[in-house]
Amino acid sequence: MDSLRLGLFFSLFFFITQVVFSMERGLSRNTETGSFGMGKYRALIIGNNDYQDPAGLWRNLQTARQDARSMAKLLEESYGFNDVTLIENATRRDIIFGLTNLAKRVKPDDNVLIYYAGHGYLDEETNRGYWIPVDAIGEDITTYIRNTVIRDELIHISNKTKHTLLISDSCFSGSLLRGNSRGRARPRGISDDLYYKKLASRKSVQIYAAGGLEFVDDNYRNSGHSPFTYFLLSELESHNSGLLTMSELSTNVSKEVANNVQQTPAVGVLYGAGDELGEFIFIRAKGAANVTLSINRTTPVDRFSESPAETSIPSLVEDVWVPLPRF
Repeated sequence: MDSLRLGLFFSLFFFITQVVFSMERGLSRNTETGSFGMGKYRALIIGNNDYQDPAGLWRNLQTARQDARSMAKLLEESYGFNDVTLIENATRRDIIFGLTNLAKRVKPDDNVLIYYAGHGYLDEETNRGYWIPVDAIGEDITTYIRNTVIRDELIHISNKTKHTLLISDSCFSGSLLRGNSRGRARPRGISDDLYYKKLASRKSVQIYAAGGLEFVDDNYRNSGHSPFTYFLLSELESHNSGLLTMSELSTNVSKEVANNVQQTPAVGVLYGAGDELGEFIFIRAKGAANVTLSINRTTPVDRFSESPAETSIPSLVEDVWVPLPRF
């Protein structure tokens, strides 16, 4: 009888230790990846190409939809985003519903990224900025989405979670910003683990805009992407290991954009949303292969392709790229 009890004891002990060990293994992902107990990575991706404006003011764009598709693909396959919603050619209702529905799903430790590619507008008289949905009508601003609406939705999301990042690739997207720079200077002598852990522990509500209060371009050198998203995707694609903060990412992307086109991306925080100088941190998924994106890196646009009378211009001008703005 005693031997039977002893056998049952060891069997129970072995079962409990296996359960505990399994639970510990479930937590090991955070230690190995440096995610420090972060929750899910969620994204709402919006790309508007095909505008329905009966007044003809808002013309179709060439690359916004492909920008959005490539961004969604890269985040899912290379950065472990496990809740990605892609909305193509979004109406005003689609965008607002997408934001409110995202807010219902977020949890306190989540990391939430919102990406918008499409037309933008700034009313110079009132200094009010807008996103332009595909069902916007001419100069009727009631059919646009005002920045205050976007801010309210972002604040609602950021109040429910730790890290929130808005990336806006549209004209005048910098009107959403408070300040032109942000980020913590990295202290000397601090280890990578401690540095990223501190940034992850502090709340962040960041905005990265394709330009300040200016027009931004649509198709960069026939790449199939805007200049801003072209370099953004390239930086994320080429980052093969470890962690990458939003400030680190934006530093490289902003330089590349400013060196190649006449626009300067702006990075900052959402005013009044409780930002504590934390950082949105991108974590490259282990074993993730480079995602093949539809980026044509070599073919320039021939600026004279639509003008038969000028086809005799020397071939040197074939390397001249003429930007098409997203306004």
